[in-house]
Amino acid sequence: KYSNSLDYLRGAFIVTCLPFIAVYFLLSMVNQFFRKTGFNPIAQPSKEDDSDHASLLTVKGKKQMNRMKSWDSVRVITIAIYWGIFYMGMQVVVAQLTVVFLSWLIDATADFGLVAVSGILCGVGVAMFLLPPVPGVPVYLTLGIVLAAQGYETLGWMGSISYSTAVGLVLKLFSSAMQQKAIGEQLSHKVKVRQFVSINSTLMKSMRIVLGEKGLSIPKVAILIGGPDWPTSVLCGIMRLDLFQIIVGTMPIVFLIFPTCLTGALMFMSSLETDNGNPVYPWAGSVTTVTASLTAMVQFGSMLVAAYYLEQTATRRSEEAKALGDDEEVKAADEKDEHMNKWYKDVTQWGIVPMFWKGVLLLSMASIIASCYLVQFFSELCFVQHSLTDSIEDNLGGNVANMFLPVGWVSVGLFTGSIVLLGLFSRWGKKKAKQLANSDSSDPLVDAEDPGIFC
Repeated sequence: KYSNSLDYLRGAFIVTCLPFIAVYFLLSMVNQFFRKTGFNPIAQPSKEDDSDHASLLTVKGKKQMNRMKSWDSVRVITIAIYWGIFYMGMQVVVAQLTVVFLSWLIDATADFGLVAVSGILCGVGVAMFLLPPVPGVPVYLTLGIVLAAQGYETLGWMGSISYSTAVGLVLKLFSSAMQQKAIGEQLSHKVKVRQFVSINSTLMKSMRIVLGEKGLSIPKVAILIGGPDWPTSVLCGIMRLDLFQIIVGTMPIVFLIFPTCLTGALMFMSSLETDNGNPVYPWAGSVTTVTASLTAMVQFGSMLVAAYYLEQTATRRSEEAKALGDDEEVKAADEKDEHMNKWYKDVTQWGIVPMFWKGVLLLSMASIIASCYLVQFFSELCFVQHSLTDSIEDNLGGNVANMFLPVGWVSVGLFTGSIVLLGLFSRWGKKKAKQLANSDSSDPLVDAEDPGIFC
């Protein structure tokens, strides 16, 4: 029942833990070797091993290996690669390049007045909100740094922080309205888009029930605050929800914007120095850590609450979800694609995939895993550390490309190579599936049970 959903978890498990999985099975082999040879007299093979002395793994290791062999190998590996691509996109595009761009913006507007800076930041903020991978927190943080720097002399610190919070709220609400009406509702006319977001799924129907409620409720607010900015607003448009009710439900995001703007203001305050080079506000750096943690707690907490209530809605209000009915156009498209998906699954069973294409897929997986590990565990070797308050001229020599160190370019190369290899494999698989479809053959290519990658 949950096999397809579990494949997403299995893919995440593979992309994050494959090196550790390999080490685990290697240790299992070593353990079994010592048991068989009798080098360790207190660790003899168990009775369950007596019937299979040729096994290289312990009983427990063999059971776990058999469980992994039962997976749909190609599907799990493909999902693992997509997880890796998503992670690299977030780590490089969002975590690195977005910060570099915003640091340039802060530096470029340093000599502008408060009104001019506010207008520039609103324009840039809307443009960034319209980009799918860009989250709101870096935008709010920039508002806190820039508007506090420009306004603290006239508005005071609390006045400038409140002003940046108000600008952030207006910016978020306006951007959400644009995402919902100008993007989401326009895309809602396309069957492929509605099919892509699984508009007929129980999850989407549950989301529609929660977000369609009038006024404020904890589940509704949690989804609108905890969900990713662009996808959440665009989904509201695709589901053609009432804009006013969505704006009302989004208003409490001020509780995320305020601590984020406060963190930005404190970052600027910590950079101020007296004529003697001493910090003007020596406590600001410590308080910044507290407010940054508060911001993370608000966002992560709302994500957990949103997931909880969506699951509760899907379980307790299942009849109400069914009563919403299915999108007939999407249902017909799903039925049409079901045959092609079945043929694709048939031709990509691991046991019949040619050795060359197995190598292509495995190399794609190895490349994305290596890329993710380099960025995650050796970040200081991949990128020059750059914060919102750093200058591109001073820190990167005026060239954004200098942010990437040699190891960083290697990780980007592995990332690019993985995408190319996955594309080649997918193209081959779809071509073979079409050939099978055109042959009108109903005979299965192999046995229903795929021997799996680990056989």
